[in-house]
Amino acid sequence: MNSEKLKSGVSGWLPSLKSIRALETVARHGSFQLAAEELGVSPAAVHQLVRGLEDVIGQDLVIRDGRNIAITQAAEAGLAELHIAFQNLSAGMRKIQEYDGRRQLRISVDPSFAQAWLVGRLGRFQARNPDIDILLDSTTRFADMAHGHADVALRYTNEVRGDLKSVRFFEDETIAVCSPSLIPGRQHPLDIAVLAEFPLLHFDWTQSPQIQVSWQRWLQLVGGPALALGSGVRFNDYNAVVQAAIAGQGIALVGRPLVTEALAAGILVEPFERSYRNGYGYFAISSPEGDGGDDSYAEQFVSWVVEESERDKLKWPNP
Repeated sequence: MNSEKLKSGVSGWLPSLKSIRALETVARHGSFQLAAEELGVSPAAVHQLVRGLEDVIGQDLVIRDGRNIAITQAAEAGLAELHIAFQNLSAGMRKIQEYDGRRQLRISVDPSFAQAWLVGRLGRFQARNPDIDILLDSTTRFADMAHGHADVALRYTNEVRGDLKSVRFFEDETIAVCSPSLIPGRQHPLDIAVLAEFPLLHFDWTQSPQIQVSWQRWLQLVGGPALALGSGVRFNDYNAVVQAAIAGQGIALVGRPLVTEALAAGILVEPFERSYRNGYGYFAISSPEGDGGDDSYAEQFVSWVVEESERDKLKWPNP
């Protein structure tokens, strides 16, 4: 097989998978020796595989200078796709190897939402669907649904682009909360002007600082007065802010959907009963292709999430 045959566009033809794997491994390690150790062959064998691929492609892919190597621009052009392809191959083989006849549901979810809302409820879904195994991927990175990296993603956003299926199950609402121990004997709602008398808790959302609402901004949005507010304690973990509020360390700005149960249980209260909606919300996102049929387990999970959210909304104050 030579470069002319490659250029002819023979349908479905690929060079040797071993030679492609050798190139990807050499490029990733920057070393024939390390690539050989990973592949379990000799450095000479790796050299031979890469050389054979170069002969087929008709271009140099690795520049050799003694013990030093460099990847050519021709090789660089496709390395990202090759790396993803081998990751997908590995994931596919792992699924085949681990298949035991049970269905597995892969959920990608932001860590804050997972801890504050989802994890405590998963038992109800599993009790209803005992034949479905849950694989929870708690990550801030949006899953690549097109490549099957998740069946369902739960994400905080204001829109879902592309042809993905999405259901908005919560609209976010930013409210002030604190422990009832912080305002003993006071009837609420309090006059919002007394906010300056209390310690404040701040959440620094490094993931999406552009949509984060500061205390001063929240005061403006809910029609409060201009106040000289103290700096207070700052957190970069949302759930740590909530726990600090429950512990009576100050007043925090939080999203109502994530503290519904704490408010219903009385371990948190709304001292001012004012709120702001920023147009963002929580979406359940899935592939438009899915598993097929109305009984798709991805669809079952999305329906359950919507059901749980509607149960929560019954505990919210009337607008």
